[in-house]
Amino acid sequence: MAANKMFVLLATMITQPSNYLIASMDDLSDIWHHRYGHVNNKSLKTLESKQLVKGLSQFKATNTACTVCHRGKQYRAVIPKKSQWRASRRLQLVHADLCGPITPTSNSLKRYLLCFIDDFSRKAWIYFLAEKSETFSMFKIFKSFVEKESECDICCLRTDRGGEFTSKEFNVFYANHGIKRQLMAAYTPQQNGVAERKNQTILNMVQCLLSEKEMPKLFWPEAVRWGLHVLNKSLTVAVKEKTPEECWSGNKPNVEYFRIFGCIANVHIPDKGRIKLDEKTHRYVFISVSEESKAYRFYDPKTKKVIVSRDVVFDENEGWNWRKSDDGMSDIFTWEDIDNDGEISDYDEKSVEGDDLGIEGVENDNEIEGGNDDTVSVENVEVLEDEDGDTLGENGLAAPENDTPGENNSSISQGRIKRTPR
Repeated sequence: MAANKMFVLLATMITQPSNYLIASMDDLSDIWHHRYGHVNNKSLKTLESKQLVKGLSQFKATNTACTVCHRGKQYRAVIPKKSQWRASRRLQLVHADLCGPITPTSNSLKRYLLCFIDDFSRKAWIYFLAEKSETFSMFKIFKSFVEKESECDICCLRTDRGGEFTSKEFNVFYANHGIKRQLMAAYTPQQNGVAERKNQTILNMVQCLLSEKEMPKLFWPEAVRWGLHVLNKSLTVAVKEKTPEECWSGNKPNVEYFRIFGCIANVHIPDKGRIKLDEKTHRYVFISVSEESKAYRFYDPKTKKVIVSRDVVFDENEGWNWRKSDDGMSDIFTWEDIDNDGEISDYDEKSVEGDDLGIEGVENDNEIEGGNDDTVSVENVEVLEDEDGDTLGENGLAAPENDTPGENNSSISQGRIKRTPR
C-alpha cells in the first residue's frame, strides 16, 4: 500500500479495435438508400465510388432486402423464351386453348374456336363451339379421331385454368384414361404459348383472307377452316425441314389444288340439272375443300347454299361483288335466313347433281308462280274512276278500252285475272 493509501495493480493492457465505425457505415448505406427514394444499391455505390455527387458519405454496399422496395417495385420472374422439353412422338403432348367469343356470331351460331396442337408435329385441329360447355364433348371427339388415325394414345394435355378444362367431368375423364394434365400458372399465358400463338396466327390469316376479296365477316368459320388447312401444309420453326402434315402422316403434301380464298368459280351444271339451251355453268364463291369428298366447296350468294363439286374453272383474279348483285339490286346478300321453325338456318350443303340446280327463281317481280305450268300475270292494270273519284268496275278493276266485256283477249277482264302461257 502506498503512502496515499493507493494499491499498485500490475496488469497487461489489451488493445481492441473499435467497431462503431463499421456499424456506422452499414447504417449509412440504409439511410442513403431511403434518402434516394429507394434507388438500387448498385447505383448508389457507383455515385459514391466515382464521386459523381458531393456530400455523399462513404458507405459499404449491402444486399439487405428492403420490404418497401418489394411492395413498390417487385416484378415477375423471367419466363424462358424456348421450351426446355419437346415431345419425341405423336400425341405425347397436346396443347389446347379456347378462343372467343368471336363477333359476329356465325350463321350456325358458333362463337368459339377450340384448337388442339400436337407438340411433336405441330399439326393443329379446329372445332367450332356455340358455348364453352361443349368443350368436353369436342375433346372426346378429337381424342377418338386422332388416336385411331395415329394409333397412339394421348399422354398429356396442356391447357389454361379455364373452367371448361377443369370441370369435374374432365377430371374424371383424365383419371379413367390415364391422361396427365398440365395447367399453366394463373395469369401466365406464356406457359401455354404454343396454343396462344397458334390462335393469333389463325386469326391474323382470317383477317387477311376476308379483306382480300372484301367478304362479309360472317364467313370467318370458312376462313378459319381454310386457313388452318393451309397452315398445316406450311413451314414452321418448330419442325425442321418438314411441314406439320408430313411430320404427322409421313407423306409429303400436295398443294397443287390450292386456290385463292373467296375467288369466283364457274361450276359445271350436270345434264340432269338443266334443259336445252340452258347455261352450263353457275358462278359461285370458293370457300374451302371438302373433308369428305375429293372436291371443292363453294357458296352461292343468291340461294345461300353450299355446293360441293369437282367440275370447276376458277377465276382467281375476280371476287364477288357483295355490295351489289348482278341485276343492280342492293343488299342481295342477307344472312337473316329464317326457317319455318323460326330459327336461323345454317349453310345447306348439297351436291351439284340431279335436279338440285334445275329450279329457276322468279324472273319478274310482277309474276307469281301458279299452280300449273302457267303464270299469273298482273301487268297493265288500269283503275278507272268517275268524276267523283269513285272506282269503276268489278272489284275495283276495269277492262282496258280495247277489250270487249266477256272476252278473255286481255290480261285483265271484268276484274278477273287471266292466265297467260309462260
